[in-house]
Amino acid sequence: MKEAFFSKSEPVMKIRGIHLDLKGLPPSPSRLLELLELFHIARINCVLVEWEDTYPWRIYPELKNKTAYSVKTVKKFLEKAEKLNIEVIPLVQSFGHLENVLSKKKFSRFREIPDSVNDICPLKKGSGKIIENMIRDILSTHKNIRYFHLGGDEVWSLGSCEKCSKFVKKNGRASLYLYHLEPLFELLNSSGIRPVIWDDMMRKWDIVELEKIGRQTSFVCWSYGKDPFNFITRDVIEKFIKAGCKLWAGSAFKGADGAYADIPNLENRTANMLAWVEYAKKTRIEGVIATGWSRYNTFLSPCESIESSLDSLVLAGRIAWDGELPESITDWVKDFLNYCQRKGVKTDHFFSCREASEQLQNWRNSAFARIRNYLQQAHIAGEPERLNPARAKEAKRAVSESMDKLVHFAKEWAKAHKGLVPDLWIRKYVCSRIEPVRKILKVLP
Repeated sequence: MKEAFFSKSEPVMKIRGIHLDLKGLPPSPSRLLELLELFHIARINCVLVEWEDTYPWRIYPELKNKTAYSVKTVKKFLEKAEKLNIEVIPLVQSFGHLENVLSKKKFSRFREIPDSVNDICPLKKGSGKIIENMIRDILSTHKNIRYFHLGGDEVWSLGSCEKCSKFVKKNGRASLYLYHLEPLFELLNSSGIRPVIWDDMMRKWDIVELEKIGRQTSFVCWSYGKDPFNFITRDVIEKFIKAGCKLWAGSAFKGADGAYADIPNLENRTANMLAWVEYAKKTRIEGVIATGWSRYNTFLSPCESIESSLDSLVLAGRIAWDGELPESITDWVKDFLNYCQRKGVKTDHFFSCREASEQLQNWRNSAFARIRNYLQQAHIAGEPERLNPARAKEAKRAVSESMDKLVHFAKEWAKAHKGLVPDLWIRKYVCSRIEPVRKILKVLP
């Protein structure tokens, strides 16, 4: 009997995307390819790939990390996606979130603010050429693509340097933003590729400015809260539509519940996705992408792994296809992942990954709470004469107990992810969870 995991014969969303943010806990090469099979079974037909330091950069090899994928792996990934009818959209940061580029000495002079590695200065000679070269490098492997995502979000320091500040006073912030991005739009449009950017920098633009950029690129309107329209109002989206902008919706299956979270908030993730899909059905929104952030930026610790978020991932596929949740989420997820396992896609590790991640998060929170309690009991500052030695020892012992539990579940987390993520990144993730507590414990008197 055919497994019936979806209730609709036709999808409610034509474009049903998942975002792979590979700058934290990148899948091993074999797992990267296997994830495409999982996406296919979950009826996902688009994958937004943010390669960043995992791409085998040839023009700027210093941008690669120690476990970057080979050109052969990238090509296998693209070939497999095509075979499974999954559209690939590469993402290269072009303006903000350029930490991986601007932190390198070679590119430091292109920063908008000298000691900030986030944003590139659009008026410094050669800054646009850096992004253009990165685009061309990606296009050397990504053939016959329809879309290319240029990021473009959270350019917090736009117009800050002296030269840019004068430009903004004379021409406006929108003009400075377009000055940098329009040549990149033209590069892609000339190759028959539609650029895509995040929408947040344009939310305060007027209709005329929006009409100009809307002719050249599409927006992904992103908001990840339980009610997405608390962050981006319907009025803003309707303004985009009035200006003729082509829109996608940006939800999240993970990486949206705290920069240091170890598990996604499933209630928030599904509610957000449902709200976006329901709204998209009534408007001219072309598709929906469930983002999967692995770090809030390149220089922050990684947040929850893909492997501990598989339930949220496959439910995103279900919602994008059916527009609704199954009657029993728990049973549906269990049965669906078991089905995937029988089809040869590894998913039987999910529950051990999730359990270890939950315990890791709980005991880390417990450790910090107990450290705070110790500091209150020990009177390190203020009124040391009121110290109760017995209570202080008891409080410090409680911190040590939390640390022991934290180390135990960090080992369980590493064991559950073995082979799915390179060992280097497993060690770094575990270190980010236990070292802060360990260092504080060492200095407690």
